[in-house]
Amino acid sequence: KPGFIFVTSLLFLVTSRTELSEGHSFGVDYKNNCFLKDGAPFQYISGSIHYSRIPRVYWKDRLLKMYMAGLNAIQTYVPWNYHEPTPGIYNFSGDRDLEHFLDLANQTGLLV
Repeated sequence: KPGFIFVTSLLFLVTSRTELSEGHSFGVDYKNNCFLKDGAPFQYISGSIHYSRIPRVYWKDRLLKMYMAGLNAIQTYVPWNYHEPTPGIYNFSGDRDLEHFLDLANQTGLLV
């Protein structure tokens, strides 16, 4: 559960900000009932991918296929027991390299 709380808190911090890095912005236009990304109406077209069930060598391939299928965002969960198999011992390398997975998604043009 600590991982779930951390990721939930992280997502809240990211999505509650209106000014993002490099001058980008994200918000909600309540009057017109839509999201705004960089000041323009934006519609999420999202799919789910479980990086922990896919070998790292296939991550880029799968993300590109999602992008080419028309998605502009992905959803994933972070299974904390995958990264902390033994209490106090963390593993974020190889197939568990969450930072690399998120970076690939960003490079592909997918929001997470």
